[in-house]
Amino acid sequence: MQIQRKLAVTTTALALVTGLGGVTASTVTAAPKSASAATCNTQSGRNVDTGHGIMAGTYNLKNMWYSYCDNVARVEKGTKLYFHCWVQNSSGNWWVYARIARTETYGWMSMDNFDWEKSTTNGGTCW
Repeated sequence: MQIQRKLAVTTTALALVTGLGGVTASTVTAAPKSASAATCNTQSGRNVDTGHGIMAGTYNLKNMWYSYCDNVARVEKGTKLYFHCWVQNSSGNWWVYARIARTETYGWMSMDNFDWEKSTTNGGTCW
């Protein structure tokens, strides 16, 4: 009886603190993933570009060509990326599929994140 009373008090306190009021734990569900997150399946691109770029700041290499997609690796300012191909996403932003120099790490980087004074030519789109 003592344990049941403590459990009831703890559950009530938790509901008040979290703002659930009379909602029980069994009726609370996790929010579904957004529709946009579903578009972030890892996608690579063909190597049709011999160019490279130098990072203008520290940014995340992504698994797909949208900023909300999963991170592959953190790339520090001044790091060289070798370009493979380019894509313009549905928001109109250009992204490059690239490899971090001296690694086997590949992913997508927004073109806005490069110091273009040190980059070379655009070789082509990914498809």
